[in-house]
Amino acid sequence: MTCDDTARLLTIILGLLSVGETRIETLPESDGILATAESCRRLGAAIERAGAGSWRIHGVGVGGLLSPEGSLDLGGSLAAAVLMMGVVAGHGVTASFDGEPAVRACAITPALAPLMRMGAEIVTSAEGTRLPLTLRGAVDAVPILWRVPDGDTSSPVTPDLITSAVLLAGLNAPGETSVIAPRGAGEAAGYLLPLFGAAVATSPEGSGHRIVLQGRPTLRPAVVTLPAETPPYSR
Repeated sequence: MTCDDTARLLTIILGLLSVGETRIETLPESDGILATAESCRRLGAAIERAGAGSWRIHGVGVGGLLSPEGSLDLGGSLAAAVLMMGVVAGHGVTASFDGEPAVRACAITPALAPLMRMGAEIVTSAEGTRLPLTLRGAVDAVPILWRVPDGDTSSPVTPDLITSAVLLAGLNAPGETSVIAPRGAGEAAGYLLPLFGAAVATSPEGSGHRIVLQGRPTLRPAVVTLPAETPPYSR
């Protein structure tokens, strides 16, 4: 398993949702990474760049987010926008999301559908659930069982992003949130969530797998290194 963009973004986000200082090393500083870090800062995290590729994140814990002022601008990263929506959807905060024209052109309904089932509400959006979009997270998120369809080539929202967003929302839902996903979808989330202290079980399901998350954990900070090659993570 190589370290992809979803894994890198998730590492920053899980730092936000942990209590204490998470240290991340060799983190490529792409526009999506920088936009995600800024969004996490505006949701309450204290984030410090300690050197090239080296970051320190003091998180607020699951349930501790603040409603940000102004829009969270995720630039040209659709992945960052979808994952951050998953975070907001499971918390009782309201946030507006925006991005570059290419991201604004993407219909993100496949990711929003399960998040709305969990209790999130779309306050405002562009035509066809496109950015700019304002999302009100659930005060008491509802755990769900969600079956992620195989990839739709007409949609840029991949099964991996949908799976990861649902699991992020499920962190602040009581009980079990379960996702039945195609093979490979949610692989980074399935590895990183336990690394930060969440209880996650993965088992085969048809041609894919089932991921079961126990909600409302106290996530612990981690020391994470993200090399380009296998193995992708270390503590």
